[in-house]
This record gives sequence, C-alpha cells and structure tokens, in this order.
Amino acid sequence: MAINSDIRRALAPVLRAGLAPALLFCVSANAVAAERIVDMAKPAHAGKDIDAYPRIAQPADEAEKKINAAVAKLDGRVKKAAADCKREAGKNWDWSRTIAVTMRGPRYLSYTIADSFNCGGAHPNIGTTAIVYDLATGAPVDWAKLLPAKLLGKVSLNTASDGVKMISLNSKRLYQLYMARYRAGERKTDKECLEAMEQIGGDEMSPSLTPYLDAKEGGLGLMVDTPHVIQACADQMVIPLATLRKEGVSEATLKAIESAKAAK
Repeated sequence: MAINSDIRRALAPVLRAGLAPALLFCVSANAVAAERIVDMAKPAHAGKDIDAYPRIAQPADEAEKKINAAVAKLDGRVKKAAADCKREAGKNWDWSRTIAVTMRGPRYLSYTIADSFNCGGAHPNIGTTAIVYDLATGAPVDWAKLLPAKLLGKVSLNTASDGVKMISLNSKRLYQLYMARYRAGERKTDKECLEAMEQIGGDEMSPSLTPYLDAKEGGLGLMVDTPHVIQACADQMVIPLATLRKEGVSEATLKAIESAKAAK
C-alpha cells in the first residue's frame, strides 16, 4: 500500500534503520482496517433503561480496541450521573438513554445519544449529543480536518447530560444549511416552531450545533442546542452529500459517507 509523502518523510529515520517492513505492515494494516464496515456488538444496559454504547465486535487493531475502551468509560460516566440523580431526587428520579450507531465505517464510527432524565423539578429534561471516532486512530475526529473553515466556525465543548464534554460547532453557515433542511421538512407548516428556530439563528452568533455522520440518509447530521422551552422543535437534520460537496467538504470524507450509505 502506498504511503503519502508526509508520512514517508516522518518515517525516514525508521526506514533508514531497517525497520521498514514491520512498521509499514502496521501502517498498512491500520489503514485497511479503517476502510471496512465494522460489525457492532450490543452489551448489557448501563442501567435499567440506559443503553450502553455498542462496541466494535472482534476489534481488528489497537485503534478499534481504543474506541471500545473509550466508550466503556463513557458508560461509566452515565452510571455515575444516574446514581447522583437518584441520590438527589429520591424515589422520583428517572434516567433513560438511547444510543444509535449512525455510521460504522469506512473511516468513521458515529454515535448519537439521547437522554431523558428527571433529577428533581417540575418537568423532565432531555439532552442529545453525538460523538464520532476515527477508525484509523481510535480518537474522536478532528472536525477541522473534515469540514472547511466556513462550515466549521468556532469549535467549543458543550457539557452533555452526564457531564461529558462533547464537541460543538458555532457556524452561521452551518446553521443556514440546517434551517434550509428544516424549512423543507416536516416542520414546514409548523409556524410556531419555524419562527422560534429562525429567532435563535438571528443573532451574530448561531446556536451550538453538534455534528455527526449519517450513513442512512447519507450526509452530515446536526443537532441544535436550544432553550428548554423550544426543545421539542429542535429536530435533527442531515445535510445531504450534494450540498456538502458544493460547500467544499473534502472528497475523502464524502466518499466515506457514500460508501457507508451504499453498505446500508
């Protein structure tokens, strides 16, 4: 398998030392594993109504083992959050979680997480977030490498329901694309929600958006962070491949999503 020039330069000292065959095999093996559609295994629940993160079944390399270890830690975080919730609210506490795998290769493994919880108060709360892993490295993706600057906007961390810090993007252009899909979708006759969603996008800074990759529809999924009173309006939207291509998203990323959609 060919290696690009940047990687070859970085490996030059090792190549000169005569370690090339073993190292190149490792690089090639990781690259090959990252290009496949991974099988997923669903573990036991993290709690009564709390989904655990699906794991990669029979991980092929260290990167995939790293992802499994990372999501196991995330399961530990929600267990602690649910225990704290129960302690604070007593018998009236409640926590449920649903996790979906929205893309399982090639290159990327994408999860969406939806929580509903009541830790005291008049009404339950809902929270949605997402995380995408790079199958080649085992680390969360660097969105700056997947999206052009005009779509990336400002990158920050939002605190999810269980206290975990997750990536969010603040980009006016990305929110414009979100709203274009929103207006054309099921909400197109819902004047109240349309007005509310337009208003939160009217300031200089757009709402926080949580990105993920969606193989079923084929595109970039977006969740929007809204005030509690209009959370019911905040539908998830998927920006299609044709739009992403026009916006300058890299062909490598688009081809990975296309392959994932074809494998569905």
